[in-house]
Amino acid sequence: MAMERTGECHSCGECCKTVNMTVVRDITLQQHGSLKELQLYLSYRGIRVVGSDEKRNQLYYSMDVPCSELTQDNRCRVHDSPQKPLICHRFPSTKEDIEDIPNCGFGFHPALPGWPAT
Repeated sequence: MAMERTGECHSCGECCKTVNMTVVRDITLQQHGSLKELQLYLSYRGIRVVGSDEKRNQLYYSMDVPCSELTQDNRCRVHDSPQKPLICHRFPSTKEDIEDIPNCGFGFHPALPGWPAT
């Protein structure tokens, strides 16, 4: 079912405090031997495995690295400028993106049939 993003950014800055990555699950686990070994290796570098999707063959990583454009009061210096990266404009693209951001102004709801998702 198609999901539609609703709401708006409240400029809380929470989505700007981590870097999230998606990697190919089977190749990564083959290289490291097991999920436990991978988690140990990544923990030495401040990276967490935050999810695994066997069906999509993906692993999800997160690392606490605040954006250099985030101010002390959690405001984005480039929020309303052409320098704002495309990924920031598109965030969140899935409901999973905001599961750990309880006060995010965005949400996701099933798209109405015949109504294009925005």
